[in-house]
Amino acid sequence: MTQVVRAVAVGALLAAVLGALAGCAVDPIEELNRKVESPRVSTREQAILSLANLRDRRAVKLLIDALAGDEELYDAAAVALVKHGRQIQTSRERNPVVEQVSEIVSNTHLPEPFRARAVWTLGEIGDRRSIPLLKEVTAGSLADATKPIMKQQAVEALEKLGFDSAGHSYELLMGVLVGDLDVIPEIKEMQPPA
Repeated sequence: MTQVVRAVAVGALLAAVLGALAGCAVDPIEELNRKVESPRVSTREQAILSLANLRDRRAVKLLIDALAGDEELYDAAAVALVKHGRQIQTSRERNPVVEQVSEIVSNTHLPEPFRARAVWTLGEIGDRRSIPLLKEVTAGSLADATKPIMKQQAVEALEKLGFDSAGHSYELLMGVLVGDLDVIPEIKEMQPPA
């Protein structure tokens, strides 16, 4: 009789372990990676919103890819990256979000709107370590950085960081991105300077 009870207990334990493993089999990043690559804009947008709320360094990589390559959602990816960049920001440690967004700014193979939105992202994160790169953009010393939208965004970003005059305030207030986002805030469309 004890062998039967033991067999039933082992069977129940095995079923519980298999059930738990089946529920944990899907990594959220893998699922969101599939959604980010979806042909449907609404699916990709929902994935970016989920990535904005996910505290995982791998989420930043997917958002960087969207910022550098998704014409329809690079604005949403920029806002999500601002949230991630502000969460990491300290004066002592390096900010990997700022570093990766800076690579987009420096990538002369990308179209200007993507790079300009990356410049905007640096300004909104508020990390003063991005000032040297932003100064390169305004000076035109960064290859192909003479584009008007990029220069305008760099000037505004420098003003947000307090480098030049007290000009532009943050478009996404610091408290707006605390906690979970239900909807990614709208940001103004970039226009070439008059």
